[in-house]
Amino acid sequence: MKKIALILLVCLCNLSFAQQKGRIAYIDSDFILSKMPEYEEANKELKKRTAEWEAVIERKRKEIKDLKDQLNVERPLLTQQLIDEKEEDIQIIEKELLEFQQEKFGTEGDYFKQKLNLAKPLQDQISNIVEEIAKRKRYSSVIDKSTSSETALLYVNSADEISDQVLRKLEQTRNKSKLSKKEIEQLEIAERQIEIKERQRSKRDELEDRQRQLEEEKEQLAANQTENAPVAPTETEAEKRKREQLERAEKAKAERERLRQEKLAEIEKRKAEVLKKQEEVRLAKEKAREEALQRQQKRLQEIADRKKKLEEDRQKRLQEIEDRKKNNQ
Repeated sequence: MKKIALILLVCLCNLSFAQQKGRIAYIDSDFILSKMPEYEEANKELKKRTAEWEAVIERKRKEIKDLKDQLNVERPLLTQQLIDEKEEDIQIIEKELLEFQQEKFGTEGDYFKQKLNLAKPLQDQISNIVEEIAKRKRYSSVIDKSTSSETALLYVNSADEISDQVLRKLEQTRNKSKLSKKEIEQLEIAERQIEIKERQRSKRDELEDRQRQLEEEKEQLAANQTENAPVAPTETEAEKRKREQLERAEKAKAERERLRQEKLAEIEKRKAEVLKKQEEVRLAKEKAREEALQRQQKRLQEIADRKKKLEEDRQKRLQEIEDRKKNNQ
């Protein structure tokens, strides 16, 4: 009987430690990015590029307007063929403007791509720090609240929120770049001492929990052994509590696994979407380059044809002048 009781105690303790090792933490990446000076600098860089693109668009619009105004002034003096040619040139520039606007500000344009690319190094930095904290504090999973579905995160305990810890670590990393080698070494020593204290405190908490559970189980076993009545075939209150505790532990474990699988599925889905968009952008660029090359070749051919026609007209007029001179003589 004593051996069975000891085995039961060991199993319950192991279950308790397994639950503690399976902890889940949460971060809010949008909140973290909003507090990072680097993110503000990235946004300034994107605004600068956006201003350059808008300046190109404005120049093309002015060029189109000037060409249209010039054509309206010269229209009475031009033949219909020259009018059609000038209108065709204007249409080509208008099409180029539309394509440039789509390339830069379309739903899959450079603006949205570069907005993601500028933030990616910062997101990688956050991911590295989250991984470091998770390993040090033995979290089994870390979920980003800003990208999870609303139904998956109805409530988050503030004790499991580590966004502030990530920000502090980012600040420490940022400050290290401004320190001397000796100051960095001193800071690392202080950080290691803090980590040691945190581990010691965590171990003390675990030992206290384990001791408390052992005491409770001992008291329950002692109470059961003092009972003279035969064991009833029905479930006792203690057994019911143990069963409910095990059921809650299994449900919590299943919920954690479900959240982890959902997160992994979401990550894979995003990867597939990013790869698909990258391929679409690559194909669109290739198509745009081919079309631009074709337009350029067409315009060069048109210019060459016009020059040839002008030269033929000039030679014809010169021949007419020579002929008139000969007739006058």
